[in-house]
Amino acid sequence: MNEYVDNEFFERNIEKGRNLLDRVEDFLFPGEVTIKGTGYERNILDRRIEKYLDEHFEEYIEEFGLVRELELEIYETRYDSLLKDIEGIEEFQEDMESELASIRRRLDKIESK
Repeated sequence: MNEYVDNEFFERNIEKGRNLLDRVEDFLFPGEVTIKGTGYERNILDRRIEKYLDEHFEEYIEEFGLVRELELEIYETRYDSLLKDIEGIEEFQEDMESELASIRRRLDKIESK
C-alpha cells in the first residue's frame, strides 16, 4: 500500500508540474488574440502584440498603408528612371525649340524676299 500512495503522490505532483508549465507557456506564448479598443497595456513578458503582428503582418501593412524597404528601393529606382526620362524630354524640347526658331528665321527670310 505504501508503494501505491507513493505512486499516486508522484503522479499527482507530475500532473501539477505539467499544469504549471502549461500555464507558463500560455502566458509567454499565448494563442491567437483579438486586440480590441485602445486600452491595451503591455506587460514586459506579454508577447500577444508580437504574436498578433506575426500572424497578421500582411494585413497590418495593407491596412495602415505602410511601405517596406524593398518597396522604397523600387520606388527610388522608378523615380530615378522618371528623372532621366524627364531630362530627355527637356533636351528634346530644347532641340525642337531651337529647330523651330531656325525654321522661323528661314521662313522670315523667304517671306522678306
